[in-house]
Amino acid sequence: MKPQRVRDPIHGLIVFDDDGLVDESVWDLLGTSEVQRLRRIKQLGVSDYVFPSASHTRLSHSIGVYHNARRLVGILKREIELKRVEGDFNEARAKVALFAALLHDIGHGPFSHAFEEARKALAAEQSTPGAPKLKVRNHEAFTADMIRNSDGDISKILASSGVRADDVADLVAAETPTDMYHAVVSSSFDADRLDYLVRDRYMTGTGAGAIDLDWLMDNVRVEEIDFAPADSDGADPIYEHSFCLEHKARDAAEDFLLARYRLYTNVYLHKTTRGIEQMMSAFFRFVAREANAGGRITGLPDDHPLVRFFSPGGDHIANYTALDDTVAWGAIHAVALSGHGAAKQIAGRLLSRQRPICLDVQHAFPEDVERQRRLKHALDAKFKVQLGEDVFRDQAKLSIYGEIGADDGRAQKRLMIRLSDRNLKEITDFKDATVAGSDRQRAFERYYFLNDADFRIAQSVIDSVRGRRT
Repeated sequence: MKPQRVRDPIHGLIVFDDDGLVDESVWDLLGTSEVQRLRRIKQLGVSDYVFPSASHTRLSHSIGVYHNARRLVGILKREIELKRVEGDFNEARAKVALFAALLHDIGHGPFSHAFEEARKALAAEQSTPGAPKLKVRNHEAFTADMIRNSDGDISKILASSGVRADDVADLVAAETPTDMYHAVVSSSFDADRLDYLVRDRYMTGTGAGAIDLDWLMDNVRVEEIDFAPADSDGADPIYEHSFCLEHKARDAAEDFLLARYRLYTNVYLHKTTRGIEQMMSAFFRFVAREANAGGRITGLPDDHPLVRFFSPGGDHIANYTALDDTVAWGAIHAVALSGHGAAKQIAGRLLSRQRPICLDVQHAFPEDVERQRRLKHALDAKFKVQLGEDVFRDQAKLSIYGEIGADDGRAQKRLMIRLSDRNLKEITDFKDATVAGSDRQRAFERYYFLNDADFRIAQSVIDSVRGRRT
């Protein structure tokens, strides 16, 4: 293979050559339509409405994840060769992990999370009262289907490399790692986190939350970790090899966790970003309702990819892979020019960055949980009919460490520090830990209004709640 190079602002020069375990096949995969589609899907959705430079794509992220995965696989091989880990290096399993690292995001839809939230809301609307809620295939499921698709090029390239597409798809879809090779893709210190935390911080230009990636990588080790869920009292321990960090990298590990937290508070959960996401999700819902009812969407042809996908029985892989950010923007432009009603209004606002007006519940009553509860109850009652139409409610919770996974029993997501005697200690268990283990969560609860009149009504509701005495 002739060496191929990709220049990357985060990792520098990423080289693909014969020395790589699967570099030649990965280079071929980069040329497939499924992977090239990621060039047309931005990593951070609508975050560039707030951070104009945050226009990087899921393709650049996926290449970075593959680069990190190669480094982590190299660490696994080194630890085995130095006899720090028993057994032989499993080349077949390593190949599966490397392919999964590259392909883990190919199933994302246009504007990723806004699109998926719209589909969940639609499923809730269409569910029959008393019956089980309709299930929505998430992007992980579409990723697995795209890898397995026998008509696509991905499965053929994988087969030529001696790897079964099912093995790669299973690893991507599984939540709980089964071995140290799986930990490359899903663990407290996986290749995905090690790319997006650094890349998103750099591309948004935010100064909060620096990560010393080289020092962390230099101190990665492999040890047997008890993977037993937190609620498995009395059960036998389940030990699997996974990544941990040397004690001297403990400060960098805490910075790693704090960086993730700050990215969420400053970037991912930014009030303007979340407000634009609510409008984008509403646009998808308006289009989907018309398409699902068989109605004509003014401004869009009947064979438009969005119309095809949202029509009854249209949510299959061929229609899904025809969707990306550029297709969605084309629909937004068309509806803004020729559409009507709520969809036209939303589309016009998206094009001209007319943000919805935000009411932040926590800002209205800082530290006053009871008044926050009353305010939410009153707003929900006042705008019951309008919620999801021209008034939007957004809720999220975040903790510094728990959200990494330790709070949901997935023990493999705990970040372990190796002491000088080779015993392991969870990073929050140190007496002087900066990042302490706790159940405390920071709530983000906001209401967004498209109309000034509705916002003024909401302000009067705040005044009413403020006048009550607890």
